[in-house]
Amino acid sequence: MSDSGDQLKLYYDQQRGLIDQIKLLRKELGQEQKLTTRYRKQRDRYKAERQALIQKATPEVEGRDSKKDVLEGLKKRRDFLRRQAQRKEGTSFKLLSNTELEKLTLVELKFHLYELEFKQQTSSLDREEEGMLIDEIKRIEERIVLLEKRNEAIVADYLGDIPKSKDKIQEEISSIEQKISEEENLKKEVHTKIQKLYTRIGPLKEEEDKAHQEFVDHLQQVETLKEDVQAKQEELDSLKAKITQVKKKLKVESQQETFGKIEERIQKLLKKRDGGETLSPEEQEFLMSYGHVPF
Repeated sequence: MSDSGDQLKLYYDQQRGLIDQIKLLRKELGQEQKLTTRYRKQRDRYKAERQALIQKATPEVEGRDSKKDVLEGLKKRRDFLRRQAQRKEGTSFKLLSNTELEKLTLVELKFHLYELEFKQQTSSLDREEEGMLIDEIKRIEERIVLLEKRNEAIVADYLGDIPKSKDKIQEEISSIEQKISEEENLKKEVHTKIQKLYTRIGPLKEEEDKAHQEFVDHLQQVETLKEDVQAKQEELDSLKAKITQVKKKLKVESQQETFGKIEERIQKLLKKRDGGETLSPEEQEFLMSYGHVPF
């Protein structure tokens, strides 16, 4: 076998090896693509379940927060009434300095105003004390008007109207405490529901993260395999080009070998003819086909 023939055989062996490698890579690529799709769907499913639970928990959280606001208002109203109930007739009141007055918030000023009005209505005061009390009330009212003009914030509803008697105050305190107990129980129920929802949300997030990581890992493997397949395909294409070149070379060599044998036979027949030997019809036809006179 010629060198070109040996080279062609080597190239064909390499070609078969590359084709087998590409087949294996494509098979592995298909498997990795299936895994990528599988983990992507898993991740999306966990994410959808988690988001559904979050949406379900959101109203519960808002409800819990609203309970917190309600409880805060009730407790402030209760504490305010308790302070009113503890007031004793004849107890002197403290005049606020201008500095102290300016430091009080709108709500605190209204608290203090209610306390002074309550004292005015329920206490026995001499003329001087009553005058001082009225002046203080007027001073606080002016400050309240000033702050209300500068601040549009609404004073909490729990301030409301102040009962005139201690019995009424105690009655409202008892009612408020009953409401506080009921609201706290409702708040606990809502909190329990939220905790149950979040005990399910946590594991779902973990599974979602795991599935996402698997998706990313297999996606990277898919890209690597695609690059490997592309590299092998380019190597195969290059080898095919080499095979084509060698085949052309072999064809030329074959033609040259054939022409050499023909020329050799022509010379033998001419020598036979020139030696006076009789040529067979087939030999005569052969010489004639290449432009030689057979006799």
